[in-house]
Amino acid sequence: MATKAINIVVAGGNYAGLNAMRHLYAMLLASPNQANKPIVNITLVDRRDGFVHYIGMTRGIAEPSFGSSLWVPYSTVDWLQHPQITIKQGTVADIQPTLVQLTNGEELQFDYLVVALGISRFAPIGIRSSTKSEFVAELAESYTQLESAKSVIVVGGGAVGIELAADIKCDFQNKSVTLVHSRALPLPGPFKDELRHDVVDILQNQIGVDLVLGQRVIAQEPASADMADTLTDMPEHVSSTATNATLTLSGGQTLHGDWVVRCLGTRDKQSIINLPSSTQEPIFGVNGIRVKDTMQIDDAAYPHIYACGDICSRDTVKLAGVAMYGAYIAAVNIARTISSVSNNSPTLEESPLYPSKILLLMSKDHFIMQLGDEIWEKEKTRQYVSDNMGLQGSINGLSLNKVPAAYSPFDLAPAF
Repeated sequence: MATKAINIVVAGGNYAGLNAMRHLYAMLLASPNQANKPIVNITLVDRRDGFVHYIGMTRGIAEPSFGSSLWVPYSTVDWLQHPQITIKQGTVADIQPTLVQLTNGEELQFDYLVVALGISRFAPIGIRSSTKSEFVAELAESYTQLESAKSVIVVGGGAVGIELAADIKCDFQNKSVTLVHSRALPLPGPFKDELRHDVVDILQNQIGVDLVLGQRVIAQEPASADMADTLTDMPEHVSSTATNATLTLSGGQTLHGDWVVRCLGTRDKQSIINLPSSTQEPIFGVNGIRVKDTMQIDDAAYPHIYACGDICSRDTVKLAGVAMYGAYIAAVNIARTISSVSNNSPTLEESPLYPSKILLLMSKDHFIMQLGDEIWEKEKTRQYVSDNMGLQGSINGLSLNKVPAAYSPFDLAPAF
């Protein structure tokens, strides 16, 4: 009698989804055939046909030749071509207790699910492209607007706005670059004011970005598409840029920018998570899908569904490395459950809570880091800084350039 295949769906790629795929491959597909080994099929669902190193997007806009290297097509990754791995290029429309539905109506039944859909931003930081050729064209479009502008205004002084303003000013020193932020200091989040003051000093005095702090943009003419009072599940398809625009600030000041980019927050994927809660607590909390330390959804009705990366509630500050580790935990626990003999419940791994962290890469030469309550010295921070904004480290870490070695889910992984 044939053994029923076990179907695992990983919804979403990039740092979390691909690391889950990498470890599921290493634990369930890469090892030699064994007696009574379960038949496992793994499906990756991604609206893109490759990995994108989002961390490098601000520099990719200012330097499209670098930007084109940020996209690694799945077709070039050897282990993703395994016959028990399927890559579905499509957009998730609905997640239910035992199936994922795509926008084209296709339904994928699963025994185990890893939700790694991340969060969304408006273009051009959010990527609307589905192929590398589209991505390169998208970068070229942004660069053409940027290159022709004499004055640039970046609205929003979070990490993305800070890095974008710095990258543009360092690459185009003759342009006027202004960063507008509604609070008295940039960089919202659980960070020290000392760090924020250091960021102001680097931007203003070392790089030459003009700062307008403590003022909101109350009007913009012409408005960018993201300012329309409509909700969308795909903000990546909506531009946050405007050309030849005049901004009116809450203090009465007006600013003119030949190119204006709004970097104002993110959108979540709550609308597609249709999992009824079995408790008084909603599945989707204030900061994302509520998960246990095992990365399972924090609801007894869904021990087979895991969530990791930016879409889950584990961390206030969303980080690629934390997303990758959470995905490793999810993959190990799925593999242990599948591989356990005699239906014994295995011991599941738990992910620790990490201290808050921020590493700001303000062009190639300026960077600053806070880990927990400690602001690191520049030389200590330098070990985490690379000319390619961590691109090669991500490629290596996700095994996009090599085949992951097999290991048992009951052993310590060679690397997360």
